[in-house]
Amino acid sequence: MKILVTHAGMSGPAAGVAERVAKILAGLGAEVTLLPMSGATTVRGFSAVVAGCQEQAGGWVPEAMEFVRRHQSALNRKPFAIFTVIPSLGSEKGAESRMVIMQYTSHVRGMVHTISEGFFSGEQERKNEPQPGERSRFKLRLLLGLLREGESRSQSETETWAVQLHEKLLKLLTK
Repeated sequence: MKILVTHAGMSGPAAGVAERVAKILAGLGAEVTLLPMSGATTVRGFSAVVAGCQEQAGGWVPEAMEFVRRHQSALNRKPFAIFTVIPSLGSEKGAESRMVIMQYTSHVRGMVHTISEGFFSGEQERKNEPQPGERSRFKLRLLLGLLREGESRSQSETETWAVQLHEKLLKLLTK
């Protein structure tokens, strides 16, 4: 399974989330290419695409929307997952907030079918390289419903989403 993980902008919270998602997908056995959207000239040759950006004025940034428009036809023929970094997400709770947040990506969903969507607060992603056995421990914690003491909510949500996305992609691509 060859996956493109791409993000708007060269750095920042969306790049951090994209890097974490890419590491997890690669650790689970996928062949992953991580690129900023400005460097992702094609989506051909990838069996799936994961794209994301930081929310701006209640939607995706122009660079990210242009990426979706430019590759719309190809993205509609393969599994496509998206993530959005929303700095205020940590303070937003409840069904009403969830409805507002879902509107942030309605333009994307109007152009391309998404198989999964992740919404993250963009808290600082872990800078350390994964230690040997870290992914196995995480998968075990996920299966048992346990998370390590002191683990950031954003980081654990990113990991959980990436693991669930990997499982969904395996099912879709091995039919």
